Amino acid sequence: MAGVTWLPVPTDGRAERDTVLGLKAEPYDVTRRVLLAAWNMTEPGLLEICRVRLAQLTGARAELDGADEGLLAALDDWRSSDRFTKRERVVLDYAEQYHYDHHTLSDAQRDALAGELSQREVIDFTWALHMNDAYVRIMSLLDIAPDPPGAPPRIERTPPTRSHKRPFSPVAEREGVRARELRDAAFTAVLNELNPVVVRQDLIDPATSEAIRLRNASYQGCVY
Repeated sequence: MAGVTWLPVPTDGRAERDTVLGLKAEPYDVTRRVLLAAWNMTEPGLLEICRVRLAQLTGARAELDGADEGLLAALDDWRSSDRFTKRERVVLDYAEQYHYDHHTLSDAQRDALAGELSQREVIDFTWALHMNDAYVRIMSLLDIAPDPPGAPPRIERTPPTRSHKRPFSPVAEREGVRARELRDAAFTAVLNELNPVVVRQDLIDPATSEAIRLRNASYQGCVY
């Protein structure tokens, strides 16, 4: 049926993302809380322009719905648009390359990000970007339709209006603590909920699941 997800799932008037992703209610609930926590550990304005740009790159209709038309036009040509600051261009450049292939992030891109954000902020921003990239990919892959007209804003997809307070200790950064200790504690707590929830899902047979896990780990270069 044109204009809706290709999955044969009746929505009964509900938002399509709630119907489809809600087929696995526990992972969906924790994912929404992870996305909400992501806003609280990085600068909402920076994360928002990256979120919208990722939605553009993937054609995620539900994520593009309601976006400012001027912002969308500027993001189409953000490298030459005068709408964005140097800081915003740096994070957009990093976010785009991360989306396409994080293996090919250049030293120049990493250095540029480190020049705009502290060590703690780089880690938190990268995690927030990672979770939003994963979510946007799912919304695009399943071709989820926008929420019904008049639906209330989704707090996990709406940047907060408050200013971001830097939740890091310069002393800890100077002492060179491990990356996982620098990551925002509230975000880490809910992320640690998500991982076991995902693993517990009985979706495919164990052999196929393990083959996928190992192939993904090999491609990502994850020695862990």
